[in-house]
This record gives sequence, structure tokens and C-alpha cells, in this order.
Amino acid sequence: MTATRLPLHGEAWWEMETIERWLKKINVIFGFIAAAAIAMMMISTTLDTTFRYAFNSPIAGVFELNEVLLVIAVFLTVCWTQECRGHTRVVLGMRRFSMRNAIKLDTVCWILCFIFLAVMGWQSAREALRSYEINEFRWGSVQMQIWWAKALVPLGCWLACLQFLVDIRENIRRLKGKLPLDLPDLRQIGD
Repeated sequence: MTATRLPLHGEAWWEMETIERWLKKINVIFGFIAAAAIAMMMISTTLDTTFRYAFNSPIAGVFELNEVLLVIAVFLTVCWTQECRGHTRVVLGMRRFSMRNAIKLDTVCWILCFIFLAVMGWQSAREALRSYEINEFRWGSVQMQIWWAKALVPLGCWLACLQFLVDIRENIRRLKGKLPLDLPDLRQIGD
């Protein structure tokens, strides 16, 4: 009978660095897709407005298309926005704490955000599945399937949850002394 070797400290069947690298690649790809969606929204809205006022003939389906494109632009970039620390945060209050306490508060905030987005992802996944099962359409001047757009909401939420795990791990490593005891966000706002 052979003994099973237990993983050493730092070893795991999944490495957080690997997840972090994949998240960065996914964020870049989704960023380009979101940028294309925003460009399509701008072009379609401009054309629709031009045709509406110049020729009294709006383009059918632009409103419905832009609703779906907005979901793409927002939810495919939630993870990237977190990676870049682009979400609204109140760091002025955190500057009053010691760096160690600021990192602890930051970690608690990431944990709360993780829980919120995990629940939101779960609930929106249930709704997306129901939408797929009933083959839900968006009614309007043009009928359009929307189950796939609804499926992007939990995808974006869960990718953001992975990014929160990366951020929580990074803060824990800071508190344990494996990384410098520093929050770059606090340095960026100046004195």
C-alpha cells in the first residue's frame, strides 16, 4: 500500500496565479468585445437618430439591440473593472486607518462584495436558465431572443467573484508579510 503525498504549503490542484493569469486574458478579450458593443451602440443610435429626424424613418430594432449590447458592455467588464480598481470606493476614510487596518477593512469589503455577486450570479443564472427553457424573446419592433444576454449576467458576476478571491488572497498575503504592507489605491489619491 502506497502512502498518498499530501500537498505541501503553497501547492494545490489549482494555483491562484494560474487563475489570475487566465482572468487577465479573459478580461482583455471581454474588454475588446465590450468596446465593440459600445461602438455598435454609438453607431446604431447615431444612424437611428439620423434616419428618424432626416427621413422620418427610424431603424427597426435599434432600441432592442442596444438593450442587449448594454448587458454585454456592463457585465463582461465587471471583472476587469475590479482588477483595475475602477469601481467606486471610498478610500479617503481608509486613509485615517493604519495600513494594516486599512487592508483588513479592504478585505472585509471584498468578502461582502464576493457574497453579494455570488448570490446575484446564482439568482440571475436561475433566471437565465428559465429564459432559455421558455425560449424568451424581447418583444418590440423586432423580436429577439434574450436568454443568451441573460446568461452573460451570471458569467460576469462569477468572473468578478474569482477576481475578488484573487484580491482577498493578495490582501491576506500582505497581512502575513508575504507582500509589502501597502494598498496602491491609498497612494493614488495623494495627500
